[in-house]
Amino acid sequence: MLTLHRVLCPVDFSDPSRRALRHALAISRWHESELTVLHAEDVLLHAASVQAVGYPGLAARHYQELRELIDDAGGKSRDVKVHVVTGDPVSKILEHAAHDASNVIVMGTHGRSGLTRAVLGSVTERVVRQSSTPVLTIPPSAELRDDLMPFDTILCAADFSPACREALDIAILMGQEADARLILLHALQLPDFDPGIVPVPRPISAQTEYSTFRKDALRRLKCGLPADAVFRCRPELFVAEGRPADVILQTASREDAKLIVMGVQTRGALDRLIFGSTTRSVMHAATCPVLSIRASPGAEPWPSRPPVAPERLATATTGL
Repeated sequence: MLTLHRVLCPVDFSDPSRRALRHALAISRWHESELTVLHAEDVLLHAASVQAVGYPGLAARHYQELRELIDDAGGKSRDVKVHVVTGDPVSKILEHAAHDASNVIVMGTHGRSGLTRAVLGSVTERVVRQSSTPVLTIPPSAELRDDLMPFDTILCAADFSPACREALDIAILMGQEADARLILLHALQLPDFDPGIVPVPRPISAQTEYSTFRKDALRRLKCGLPADAVFRCRPELFVAEGRPADVILQTASREDAKLIVMGVQTRGALDRLIFGSTTRSVMHAATCPVLSIRASPGAEPWPSRPPVAPERLATATTGL
C-alpha cells in the first residue's frame, strides 16, 4: 500500500493554491499523514512589505493569514504545520520537500496563459520539472467534490520511459487502496496525412502500419504491468492515435478519470520554451488532479517481456 507520511502544500493565497489546499487536506486525512503548509515570499516583495508594515507585524500577519486559509478550506489549523520563508519560491519549496522528506507536493495551476508564462515558466511548472518528489497539480477545472479521496478511476499515461515505469508503480499502489480501475494508456502519434484544409485519406499502407504499431504498443503495455497488478487493482490497456496531450485529456474526460499519473521527461530548454511539453499541457487543461513523477537516478527501463502469461492478462484486461 502507498503510505504518504508527509504532504507539503505551498500556497500564495491565490485561488489555485486554495484549491490545492483542499486536496492536500483530503489526502492527509485519507492517509493520516502530516500536512505542512508553506508560504514562500519573494525577496523584493518581502522587503517592500517589511518597509510598509515592519518585520514582526508582517510575520505575525502571514501566520495568521495561513491559519485562516486552512480553516476556510475545511481544515483545522492546529493540526497543520505552518511555515513562512523568504526567498525564491521554487528553491524554498524544493529545499523544504527535501529537508522534510515529503512524499508528495500538492500545488495549484493557473490554467493556460500567454507568452509571458510560456517563456518565464510558473512556480508550479518549475517545481514539477525539478522536483525529485512527486508533484500533484490541481488544475482550475478540477472538480471540488466532497469526497476527493480515494481516486477511482486512475489514468496512467505511458511512453515506455523509465519515468513512466515509476509512474505506473505509484499508480498501481494508489489504485490498490480503493480497488480502483486503472487505465494504462499509450498515445500513438503517426505522421499527419492532412497537408491542407481538406482531409486526405490515409494510404492503405499507413493503415496497415498503424495496426502493426498498435499491436506492438499493446504488447509493450502488457510488459510494463507487474505480475500481480490484476490482483491489486483493475487494469485496462488503451492505445489511441493522436497528439499525446490531446489523447490523454480526451481519454481522461471520456472515462471520467479522477487522477492522471504521468512521468516527467527531462528535455532541452529551447524545446520546453517554444513548444511546451505533454506534461505542461495536461496539467493545465485537465479536469482532474495530475500526479507528475520524475525518474530517479538509475531508474530501470520499461520491461521488454511480459511478467504474466498473455492469456491471463488478456482475460483480466478490457479495451483490447
